[in-house]
Amino acid sequence: MSGHGRGIWRRSVRSFCADAESYVGDMKLLTGITKSSLITVGLLAVIAVGLPGCDGYGIRDKEDPKWWQNMVMYQIYPQSFYDTDGDGFGDLEGIKVKIPYLCELNVTAIWINSFYESPMKDHGYDVSDFKKIHRKFGTMSDFKALMTKLDTNPCGDKKEMRVIMDFVPNHTSKKHEWFQKSIDRVPGYNDYYVWMDPKGWENGKPIPPNNWASVYSPRDKGSAWEWNEGRRQFYLHTFTKAQPDLNLRFSEVRDALKDIMKFWLDMGVDGFRMGAVAHLIEDPQFRDENPWWDHRHTQNLPQNYAVIKEFRRFFDEYDKVNHRVTFMAVDAYASQRDARRYYGTFKAPGAHYPLNYLLLTDFNADTDAVRLKSSIDDYLRHLNDFQLPNWLSGNHDWSRIPSRLEASTSVDLVNMLNLLLPGSSCVYMGDEIGMDSYWNIDKDKRRSEHVDDYRMPSRTPFHWNKSQNAGFTTNKKPWLPVNPEFYRLNVEVERNPPCEECSTHLRNFKELVQLKKKDAFVYGPLHTYALTDFVFCFTRENSKKIYVTLMNLDKEWSESFDIMDAIPELTHAISDNVEVWTPNLNECKKNTTVSLCFDRLRSNNWSMPPKSGLVLSYIKNDPPENSKEDDDDELQTYEDDDYEILKSYEYETDEN
Repeated sequence: MSGHGRGIWRRSVRSFCADAESYVGDMKLLTGITKSSLITVGLLAVIAVGLPGCDGYGIRDKEDPKWWQNMVMYQIYPQSFYDTDGDGFGDLEGIKVKIPYLCELNVTAIWINSFYESPMKDHGYDVSDFKKIHRKFGTMSDFKALMTKLDTNPCGDKKEMRVIMDFVPNHTSKKHEWFQKSIDRVPGYNDYYVWMDPKGWENGKPIPPNNWASVYSPRDKGSAWEWNEGRRQFYLHTFTKAQPDLNLRFSEVRDALKDIMKFWLDMGVDGFRMGAVAHLIEDPQFRDENPWWDHRHTQNLPQNYAVIKEFRRFFDEYDKVNHRVTFMAVDAYASQRDARRYYGTFKAPGAHYPLNYLLLTDFNADTDAVRLKSSIDDYLRHLNDFQLPNWLSGNHDWSRIPSRLEASTSVDLVNMLNLLLPGSSCVYMGDEIGMDSYWNIDKDKRRSEHVDDYRMPSRTPFHWNKSQNAGFTTNKKPWLPVNPEFYRLNVEVERNPPCEECSTHLRNFKELVQLKKKDAFVYGPLHTYALTDFVFCFTRENSKKIYVTLMNLDKEWSESFDIMDAIPELTHAISDNVEVWTPNLNECKKNTTVSLCFDRLRSNNWSMPPKSGLVLSYIKNDPPENSKEDDDDELQTYEDDDYEILKSYEYETDEN
């Protein structure tokens, strides 16, 4: 078989393995059918013989992962992280001061939200100069000091901590020099932005070119066009009027953006999270669309993917010249199909990955085990071999976990999924300690520009300790009020719980990060199960151990179950350890003998508390010899049928 054929075969088998495993799990759940019986239909045999492509998920077996391939990326919203100068506003120096905490978390990289020079009409995402830093965050010297600190073995283990910056190539501030020159039609800048003549005039007022709506106001059909009297044309603003859209059809604009990225890469930045990429290119004919649900002319156009591929070529060329490994993630709110296209193809790659929002969009307080299993399986099933999965717990635009899932212990469940499913993980600061959105924020204590911003409850200052303003600032009035729950949910309290064996969100998070670095979670296969309507389970394994993550998603006690019914591989395994447990399962560790919890799992009469979870480890133990021989006989019996199944998948082509 040719190399190209092997690649297609491996990817098609990967898809087949996912389909087969999902089918096996569903059949076992619905009918109680046995493992040996399923072999007779020629499905499980394919998995049992360990064909290539069934595991790895973007990382080849025993291949050293690149730093971004199994990373834990920690998102820092800098104005809310830590204030060092007492102005009530977090700064870059605050990140540097808190590097020991980042080392404690053992994160691979920090993603710092926008800190560019800006009028701050959209909290720094209306950039007026991409090569300068807003004074509230500090100076360029502060940034260089942060980079120097991170380059001098800050964690004491010779492990680098990478820096990823925010970068939004879709728009700038209207205060940007480029926009001012474009208004004046300065040669070279005339086409830097999306300008259009009016569709007509009504009562002496210009009519917008079409009905495109700003994404900030689609329900009331607020226009995405703003008239500029100086140029006597409309400019496009997908977001606020203060953020005119760049014209990325213009090659000079793309080159200018690459120059900005090179500026920061030369200072040691390791990559970028690119925001708003769904909006990079618009329909050249400027046709109308339904501004509420139909965005075929303004979002995820084919040219968007071409722009991202061009940026990826820039990164790859930069790496070759500078002997670096840089990184690009893209943030595109899109269907799973459209989002996957941002990966590019094997021969023409795009982003290293598009951020995956399934744990935000598909996981809420009412999600059951079957729906969660289906969502995870479907996401992974559609990825090709070179496409790395990734997950995130939240971000600065979404409600925090306890609000989304209506329970504080849900924080641990989301972190288990985020950190132990295959691929890379992104964690929004505060999700490791269980911070919640502050919905009852007193509007009188907010600055005027923040009063009606729905995102503010999720952006409140970080909880460091029980002192005034949670140790975030010495200023009596921080830029946003601190959530009053800080007294019980903060780093200091969760580092030192009242009992040695007590579970805390922070303790659990650190244990999960340690597990993520083990071979079973880097290279091992994934098996997912719906044990009951609301008990979800998945396993990861290596040659010696099986790790079982078990969680009750319900708001009530689960139905009784026996884990052995669903995972026959555990029949001969030896109980090893309870690795992580939510606070409402402390009895699993309070006992001096760990085996008690395992015995209850085997009892066929154990139910889990609401919103609870465990991570267990088992040591593999070979079954008796006669069982092995029986299995081998069945595999041999159906070998020819299995070959025909595989052959039927051999000539599938890539989705891309």
